Amino acid sequence: MEKTVQPTLIAGIRMKGKYSDLRRRLSRLGKAIGRYISGKPLCLYYDGEYREEDANFEPCFPIRKRIEAEESPFVNCRVSRCLSLVHRGPYDQLGAVYAKILKQAEERKVRVALPTREVYFKGPGMIFKGNPKNYLTEIQLPLCRSGWQNLWPIC
Repeated sequence: MEKTVQPTLIAGIRMKGKYSDLRRRLSRLGKAIGRYISGKPLCLYYDGEYREEDANFEPCFPIRKRIEAEESPFVNCRVSRCLSLVHRGPYDQLGAVYAKILKQAEERKVRVALPTREVYFKGPGMIFKGNPKNYLTEIQLPLCRSGWQNLWPIC
């Protein structure tokens, strides 16, 4: 599905490492900015490919307003057209979902811009792991098309 993502003020921690480090960083960030969080956690991915050990990504939370937090700089995600696909199930199945959405991009003859992002609507909690079969993740691939104004990010 193609959709527009509205501008969002986010706080994030840019990092390089393993994808498995994401949960710990989101927890740390959540503790630092707690009451200012205004939506579901997300992660921006700056690599154009899967990287096992040295992935370049940014765990984030949408926030209501700019705040002083030593943990996080602020990013204003600009509006973007994107391909979107929602996955219900464990994170280790996201590879197949990415293959499907990338195939859609290829069929539509559009280029994907970086960073891509995942929005975590339902996942492990702070205390309990939860049931991975019920995790709900939206993959958003920003699109590059000539003539579009205010693309997030710039291609």
